[in-house]
Amino acid sequence: MSAKAEQHSRLAVLGTVAFYMVVAISMTLLNKSVLSSTPMPCVLLLCQSAVAVVLLGLENIFGPYKTPKFDKFVAKDLVPLVFVNVLGLTFNNACLQYVDASFHQVARGLVLPFTIIVTVVVLHQYPSPLALIAALIVTFGFFSGVLFDPNHASSAASAAVAGSHTSSLGIMFGAMSSVSSACHAVLIKRGLASVSNSPIALSYYNNILSTLALIPMFILSGELPAAIRLLSDGSASQFFWGAAITGFFGFLISLASFISIKVTSPVTHMISSATRGVLQTMLAVYIFGDIMSRGRIISIFLIISGSVLYVYAKTEDAKKTKANNESLDVPANPKSLERGDVLFNADEKNSRSE
Repeated sequence: MSAKAEQHSRLAVLGTVAFYMVVAISMTLLNKSVLSSTPMPCVLLLCQSAVAVVLLGLENIFGPYKTPKFDKFVAKDLVPLVFVNVLGLTFNNACLQYVDASFHQVARGLVLPFTIIVTVVVLHQYPSPLALIAALIVTFGFFSGVLFDPNHASSAASAAVAGSHTSSLGIMFGAMSSVSSACHAVLIKRGLASVSNSPIALSYYNNILSTLALIPMFILSGELPAAIRLLSDGSASQFFWGAAITGFFGFLISLASFISIKVTSPVTHMISSATRGVLQTMLAVYIFGDIMSRGRIISIFLIISGSVLYVYAKTEDAKKTKANNESLDVPANPKSLERGDVLFNADEKNSRSE
């Protein structure tokens, strides 16, 4: 790689990481603000997804990126990804509704352990002993926060819709969101393969299908009467303005997530996630007045430390894999193997592109 190309690559990674961190933190804090005044996570998601579809349509007309023509066969191939995505977003918003924004990453602290489990079960890739130790540290951090933080809903924004007896629901939804996120990380690679590795195309299908899937989920969630009351009492404008703004950021974060996985390495992505967690915690304390107990601080420290150790373990694994392949004169892509790509043979690739 030339010096110019390498510099361009570094700038692309840096820009992608910065973009992802800004929109991810903004999305979490904005969602918390909206849910504290109007606790309807499914309605909020439906509005956000619909806004994202409209924005994708405008992007298709006026923007540089063009969305593909809707293909029902591609859509059918993406159903598992959309299903997991909708479940993950719903559980994530429900978790955020019941716990502090600073406790949100603790409640979702099992993403790494569940990712390892899913990778073993689905991809048959087994972690190194050091990676397992890292996952155990993260798991211990999760349980230390759950058990030793006296109040998971300490801010006024959380207390408006939750209390000590309902914050346990947030932890349950956080664990379910962790499982969904672990599955989603694996399915995104398959989804990108279905749309010729185009993040904009995957975002296009994902948002359209998610909007359709959220309609029955919104009805089954029992939020329909509350939505009708919201429309009838004249206070809907504030909610829909909030939904529109968060929908815009949701559109950005869907692109940021897909581009981040495509452009950055797992090491970079994990480090940026850890940094984002620290910044999000600090901003939550400043904006919402979250109370940082000793148990919460220890929990966040353990989760971030375990994540950093996991990054180191995966980096060492990738170096060993590369060295072994070079000694055997076998071409390999450690970045792909480390991330858990689903590798297709030539016939399968051709059948997917037809």
